Amino acid sequence: MPIRRLQCEQLEIEVYETRAEMGAASAARFAERLRQILAEREKAAVVFASAPSQNEFLASLRDQDLAWERVTAFHMDEYVGLAADHPASFRRYIREHLLDDVPVARFHELRGEAPDAEAECERYATLLREAQPALVAMGIGENGHLAFMDPPVCDFDDPRDVKVVELDDVCRMQQVHDGCFATFADVPSRALSLTIPVFMRIAHAVVTVPGPTKRAAVRAAVQGPVTEQCPASILRRHADATLYLNKESAEWI
Repeated sequence: MPIRRLQCEQLEIEVYETRAEMGAASAARFAERLRQILAEREKAAVVFASAPSQNEFLASLRDQDLAWERVTAFHMDEYVGLAADHPASFRRYIREHLLDDVPVARFHELRGEAPDAEAECERYATLLREAQPALVAMGIGENGHLAFMDPPVCDFDDPRDVKVVELDDVCRMQQVHDGCFATFADVPSRALSLTIPVFMRIAHAVVTVPGPTKRAAVRAAVQGPVTEQCPASILRRHADATLYLNKESAEWI
């Protein structure tokens, strides 16, 4: 059970004592929403975040009894120039933490190593438009980003669904904090990323954000203005989003 429940505009918030309890709760919500979607249609498309903040959520999700064979999976972002087998690849992360263990119908990969990054963005945007995902599992970055929509490149009315972005320094340093790269210089400076309008069109969002390094970003998203300077603040306007925190990320409450 959560130790606290809150509501901020349309955003539901649940706080748990531990990361494990938080992950179990967010996985249960994701599974509940996916079952609802599959009760209404033959197939479902879902989008996953790929980051250590999702570890507990994905570990619990693997144990859910779901009709994965009716699910098509997407992910949010990938570094420009990074191959799928690179240790820091987001495609590799989601495979190792979920898709190697559950039999999804298909996994559409955003190819960071594509020779034409702009063309790859358009290819992936077309796949998203065709699939029309109804459920997204996401986190919030240390600078408030969603996917790689950092404040300098965030546009709540972005005309593109997938685009090439320059990563800001806070975002790149987070990748070091997360253990994905040894040094700041090792972190790629560009990425392919889904944009904010895509997430706002997806009917259901499960947002899992543990840890003390996310505390300031979560506070800004919940208590500050709805602004592109904190991209996650837009979740307060989402039709069905629930934010799952552990005690560390919600210490300010």
